[in-house]
Amino acid sequence: MGGKKFNIVAVWFMLLSLVLAGTANAATVVKQTTVVFVDVKETYWANEAIESMSSQGIISGNPDGTFKPEAPITREQLAKLITLTFGLDVDSAATQTFSDVNSSSWAYVYVEASKDYLTGYFPIKGKPFFDPQANATREDVAVALVRAMALDTDNVNADSILGNKFYDYDEVSPQLANEVAVAVDNKLIMGFPDGTFKPTSPINRASVATLLYRVLKSSYTSATKDVLLDVQMPEKVSSSTLRISGKATSGAKVYINNKEVENLNGSFAEAYSLSEGERVYEFVFKVVLPNGRSKTVTKNVTYQTTGPKLTVTAPDSASQLNVKISGKVTDDSDTNPSVTINNKEVYISYNGTWSADLTLKEGVNTIVVTAVNKYDKQVVVEKQIIVTLGGPELTLDLVPETSSSSTVTLTGKATDKNDSYPKIYINDQLVGSYGSFSKTVTLNEGENVFRFKATNSLGKSSTVITKTITFTVGGPVITLDMIPETSNSTTITLSGKATDKNDSYPKIYLNDQLVGSYGTFSKTVTLKEGENVFTFKATNNLGKSSSVITKTVTFTVGVPVLTLDNIPETSSSSTITISGQASDTNDSYPKIYMNDQLVGSYGTFSKTVTLKEGENVFTFKATNNLGKSSALITKTVVFTVGGPELTLDSIPETSSSSRITLSGQATDSNDSNPKIYMNDLLVGSYGTFNKEVTLVEGENIFTFKALNRLGKSSEVITKKIVFVIGSPKLDLDYIPETTSSKQLTFTGSASDSNDSNPKIYLNDKLVGSYGSFNQSVTLVEGDNFFVFKVTNKFGKVTTVEKKVVYTP
Repeated sequence: MGGKKFNIVAVWFMLLSLVLAGTANAATVVKQTTVVFVDVKETYWANEAIESMSSQGIISGNPDGTFKPEAPITREQLAKLITLTFGLDVDSAATQTFSDVNSSSWAYVYVEASKDYLTGYFPIKGKPFFDPQANATREDVAVALVRAMALDTDNVNADSILGNKFYDYDEVSPQLANEVAVAVDNKLIMGFPDGTFKPTSPINRASVATLLYRVLKSSYTSATKDVLLDVQMPEKVSSSTLRISGKATSGAKVYINNKEVENLNGSFAEAYSLSEGERVYEFVFKVVLPNGRSKTVTKNVTYQTTGPKLTVTAPDSASQLNVKISGKVTDDSDTNPSVTINNKEVYISYNGTWSADLTLKEGVNTIVVTAVNKYDKQVVVEKQIIVTLGGPELTLDLVPETSSSSTVTLTGKATDKNDSYPKIYINDQLVGSYGSFSKTVTLNEGENVFRFKATNSLGKSSTVITKTITFTVGGPVITLDMIPETSNSTTITLSGKATDKNDSYPKIYLNDQLVGSYGTFSKTVTLKEGENVFTFKATNNLGKSSSVITKTVTFTVGVPVLTLDNIPETSSSSTITISGQASDTNDSYPKIYMNDQLVGSYGTFSKTVTLKEGENVFTFKATNNLGKSSALITKTVVFTVGGPELTLDSIPETSSSSRITLSGQATDSNDSNPKIYMNDLLVGSYGTFNKEVTLVEGENIFTFKALNRLGKSSEVITKKIVFVIGSPKLDLDYIPETTSSKQLTFTGSASDSNDSNPKIYLNDKLVGSYGSFNQSVTLVEGDNFFVFKVTNKFGKVTTVEKKVVYTP
């Protein structure tokens, strides 16, 4: 019969919970007692096993005090023994598996609990059954032991093991052969001396007790090892807070002094306050597995406080009277220990650190630091600080060994650990009262010796520092601005400056003449033609002179520069204006000549000249006040006389008017008023004309020309105008086509471009002589015909006919 295997570890933990009698194990269900059966003598081969198993409550005897060791055991009795021995869980509500063991049977819970270890019967047809009253056989027991211990049955050669040991091995049920072979191979069950195993023979009570006893006895040590409980706890502490940690079987319940604590993945950790003062505290640790097996460990810890832990940081020596010492105090049993320094309490911060400023005396100073907790435990740290007072430390800024200046400024500072404002002396004269000094001293020519020292408020002095400055009197330094080597200007300005370390205003001389009294000069000098030599020097108030500087300036007289504005090479105008300018470095107003005639006295000229027809030659030059002349410039202007330019205003090619006005203008570069002729008749004397002419019918020819005062004519312009005489225009006012009125008045007007007073006729009768008419007529009944006609002085006629129907 197949079934799932029960983990051996779990088996032995449950088994341990049954066999550890007499402890405070909550999982122990039977108190261990000694049982004596009347039919089991001490010499009986199974006495030890029967006595042990019965004392654990796993097996029991009969009411008459007998055990009947040789009596067979039934399958349901074996189910109970297996359940009790291996601590299997019983469940009265379990679903029924076998048809012949129902919930009303006393063995129901044991059969259901052990069904994976005892073989049942599962026919191909029909319901499974257990056969509870049948005798248990030797192979039943062998299989139950192997399954309960979860021994490997896959890698076993049953034929080899059983065949080599037993003649009747073929009587072993084939489906159970591997498990029987493992039981035999692990000496859980033995055969008989005659070489048989008798697998189907009933097994008696003594044999079952012995087999189970052997398993329990051999498995006790490993079972207890499987319950993990490893406690980490010190034996002695000085802090009132105890921290406990450990490891336990994962999933098990962990108790400390009967109070469950958290088991987190096989680890636990707790903190306890040892609030009852200094003594020995006991802690009982217990681990209980889900199957009831447990392990208990008892540990003691001694709580005894110690004094505070005190650290002190202080210098061994000091060169000043004020020092700072610091430290830290901690106490496992007191969060607020106190600290005193030479019996004077100091402030302690939240993290136990402290510091104090102490004022010492010169020599050896003993410092006693005491820390005390609330239990009056104390610790004392003693320090000695040796104070050796020194003088100030004097530091000088750079002091030159030599100087060419009559004054120097000496500076420096002094520091002192015991005096914030040490005094500083130069040559025994106080120059600084606040730790620094800046003193300007006047030097004597040659060596100047200075002794420096500093003193503090305790009368201690620094080392004397001696410095020597050698003063060498020097002359001024003169610097000239740029002086040209040559010049074409009669005057130049010479400038420069002089500096002297001992005289703010050295004097400057030019050719031994004073030109500057305040360290600078600027002098304009007039040069003579050729070389001009200048010597420069500077002197200070100590009589020292600079080096003499000599400069030579060669003056070369130059000529003016003449520049002409644009002069045309040709001109059609009889006059042109010529202009230009001249510049000269030595003469602001050079004179300008044209054809040897002065045309400009102030450096510029503008001259209008009249040209003669043909070439006109002009020569130009400029001279300065030094008699120097510019190069001669020659210019030629060719004058070509031209005729006027005549422009006519618009002239029509045809006209219907007998009179038109002709106009135009003529321009000439040499005559501002050229004359204009039309058909050889003068029509304009001032460059313009405006002439009204009367046209003849047909073509009218006009010729135009202009003539300037030089006798030059423009081109002749010929124009032709064709005069076409037109008819007058008649405009009649409204004339009705029909009327019922017998009297009717006609009105109208006539216009003609060639006749201002055309005549108007009505039915050949003159009715208007001045371009308009107003005529009343009497109508006859029926049609009335009227002919209107207008004529101009040229005989041109325009006729209009009208019909008016009179219906009275």
